[in-house]
Formats: sequence, structure tokens, C-alpha cells
Amino acid sequence: MSDDDGGREIVRSRLEESMDELALEFSSSLKDDEKIFYYDILVDFAHVVGLYKMAHLTRDDARQIILGLMKIRDEGFQDLKEYSELYRCEDVHEAIEAKLSRITESAAKMHTARSRNDEIAACLRLFARDRLLALMSSLLELRKTILELAENNIDVLFPGFTHLQYAQPTRLAHHLLAYHDMLKRDFERVVDCFGRVNLNPLGSAAFASTSFKLDRNLTAKLLGFDGLVENSMDAVASRDFLIESIFVCSSVMLSLSRIAEEIVLWSSEFDFIELADAYSSSSSIMPQKKNPDVAELVRARTARVCGELSSAMMAYKAMPFAYNRDFQEMNPLLYFSLESAETCTVVVSRMLATAKFKAEVMEEKASRGFSLATAIADVLVQKAAIPFRTAHRIVGQLAMEGAENPTLEQLLKAAEKVAKEYVSEIEARILAEDLDLDVEKAVESSKNLGSPSKAEVKRMIEERFETLVKDQEKVDSIVGRVSESIEKLYGEIQAIVD
Repeated sequence: MSDDDGGREIVRSRLEESMDELALEFSSSLKDDEKIFYYDILVDFAHVVGLYKMAHLTRDDARQIILGLMKIRDEGFQDLKEYSELYRCEDVHEAIEAKLSRITESAAKMHTARSRNDEIAACLRLFARDRLLALMSSLLELRKTILELAENNIDVLFPGFTHLQYAQPTRLAHHLLAYHDMLKRDFERVVDCFGRVNLNPLGSAAFASTSFKLDRNLTAKLLGFDGLVENSMDAVASRDFLIESIFVCSSVMLSLSRIAEEIVLWSSEFDFIELADAYSSSSSIMPQKKNPDVAELVRARTARVCGELSSAMMAYKAMPFAYNRDFQEMNPLLYFSLESAETCTVVVSRMLATAKFKAEVMEEKASRGFSLATAIADVLVQKAAIPFRTAHRIVGQLAMEGAENPTLEQLLKAAEKVAKEYVSEIEARILAEDLDLDVEKAVESSKNLGSPSKAEVKRMIEERFETLVKDQEKVDSIVGRVSESIEKLYGEIQAIVD
């Protein structure tokens, strides 16, 4: 048997004719398979160790296969492409086996008790596992950046908005804490998703398992999986782990996009922030411009990731059990989404960390748009026992008249127009000094849990720093556990090779 014939037998053993060139190009996943090249080698290592441990491979066969796989791994994916063209391979799995067959005759035994179905499922889960861990770490970095910004700006007063109109004053730190808490929930979603992703499908074969006795728990431990996808059909037929991974990426990206949108706004007429040159661009024609292009690109990338989620769900919605080639079209969606979410998270963290926040501008604008209106209405309720809806109408009348810093006389006149029955109550109980409000007093007047008062903001920052440390320890523990398992895998293959 020639090398070429051997390679073709790997991929065309049932068929007599070669695949049409266009059909081969259309169906090949090699352009995307570089993402899982290393994981495919890991899966091969674990499978070979499992076959050896169960006496389905001799030590010499296992040794030859492992040495060949090490050579392929060290030569890299680009070198593998040459073999894929020679053997007309459809994917990285066949390409590795084809190249391995050039190195050792034992290569023909590597695929014993395995299908590409459970092989690719394992590779995808390993890729998603590592990228989710990277996303967790990048979210921790961003949350730390935001908490440090909040801590450093705890005294900065800030205009709060609803409908993009000046609404009520708050603190910049309180606003930033809202960013953090939104991202904390995203972090928790990623952690939850990780638990469902990090499960071993190997040993399921095509879908009906195999007549060869396997130790699925062994390969799970060697690859750092936390358990098994037990049902052999479910193990190869499910891609909900892929869809969920893209979903958590979409959720993260939606959060980042909202932050990016505010960065864009704050860099414009709001004038709250100036981005570092490293995260800005200039105009090709207008020399005075400093554009927030990086933030804008984060917004746009969000649309793409959310689109990938929709594409993945539509590909999956009517998929019959067990394996279908449609799954192949879902893989690049996973690669793009996970890598985009991680990259954008890191970029936003660094962009915020290096930005200049203009405290004086924020504080000056905190009182704009009659932002103390609600505080005045509260005074009427608390001091004169006026129903809130009535107080609302009175202060609304002040707003219509443009009396944003009303005197007691103006307040009485407004009440005369819309709530005449309460004028005497206001005269009897409201003093001129009660209307002597400012932004600081308004912000500090709310002492409720989670409010923008300084004490509450300080408490929230401290508690969130403590939570951040615990979350970092959680990620470090997972990374340590996975790394220890991979080290054990390499220890097993080294014991076979030596």
C-alpha cells in the first residue's frame, strides 16, 4: 500500500471515486481547524493512553503513535496543511491521522474505539473550556479596573440620566459600580456555563458507544474534564454547550457595548472623559479630531457576536439525532465569539484604566436640567405631609416656569396654581432653608442600601473587592486543577515513551 493510497483509505474507504474538488473545498473545515489543532493532539494522547491501559494497544504501538503525534504537534498546523492537500483531507482530524500514517504504521490503530463524532465534541469542549477560563480572567481584570476607578473617584458628583436627559445627581463611583455589578453577573454566567462545558464525551464513538472496553473516567481525568456526558448519543448529538458558550459571550458583549456607548457619549459634547491616545484615532481630513474608534468597534463587534448566537441556534433548531455535518458550520461561530468576548473585555479594561475622567465637568453638570426637582418634591412630602403626586405637580409647575432654584415665594405661587388646598400647609411647615439644596445634599439624602450616598458607595466598593478576591481564587483553583490533569496526561505518555 502506497502512502497516497493509505491516506485516501482513511477518508474514502467506502467510496470508489475521489471527491469533487469544489465539493471538497466546500466541505473542508481546515481553514478553521487551526483553533483546535492542539486540542486534537491532546485528545489523541488521552485516547491512546486509554487504549493502552485497556490493553487494546501494545506498548510499542502506543509509543510509536505518541512519538508521531509529538512530532506533528511540534511541526505545527501550517506544516499539517501540506499533508491535508496531499491526502485530500476534510478536517484536522483526518489530516493528523494521514500525516501520522507517514510516520508510523501503528497510526492505523489510533482510531480504534473512536469516531470523529466524539473526537470533535471533545476538541470543541476543550477549546471552549480554555477560552471560557480566559474570559473569566479578563472579566476579573475589568472588574478590578472598574472598582479601582470607583474607589479613586468616590467624591466625584455625577449627573444621572434617564432617556439621555438630566435626571438626578449621583456619584461617578455609584455609576461605575453599576458597570461592575452587571459584569459580575456575566462572570457568574460564564462560571455556570463552564460547569456544563467541561464534561467528557470521549468513549461515545459515533453515538452507540463501542464494543471495546474503555475507561471513560480515565480519559476525563487526563484531559481535565470534571465528569462525563454520560449518554453516548447525547455526547455526540448535543451542541447546547456550544450555544450556551456563545450566549454568555453575547451577554458579556452586550454589557461591554453599553459601556462602550457611554464612553462614546462621554467623549463627545458631554465632555466627561478623554481617552488615551492609545485607544483613539485621528481623522484622515480633520486634524483636530480625536475619535473613540476602539469603543465604537466594540459596539459593532457585539452585533456580530449576537448574530453568531442567532446563527448557531438556527442551525441547531431542527437537527435530528445523532451527528449531522451541519454541526461543522457551528464551530467557527464558537471560535469567533469566545475570542471576541475575551479580546473586547481586555480592551475595554485598558481603555477605562488609561482614560482621564473630568471631575470638574461632571460636578458642574450634575445640577443641570433641574436635577434637584425630585429632592424638592421629597421635601414637600416629608416636611408638609403633601401626597407625592401633588408634590410632583407643584414641582412640575416650577419646572415649566424655569424656576430651577426656587425661593419659598415661587414655591407658594406654583402651589397656588396646581394645588391650592396645600398652600397653607406649605406656608406653615416649609422654611426657606429647606429649599437650600445642592447636589451633595441631594445625593447624601438617600441612605438606603445600594444608594449613592458616600457611606453606601464605600461599603459596596469594599465588599466587591472582597468578592473579587474570592472569584479570583475560584478561577485559580479551576486553572490549577486543569493544569494538574494535563500534567498527569503528559506524565502518562512520557512513561509510555521512555
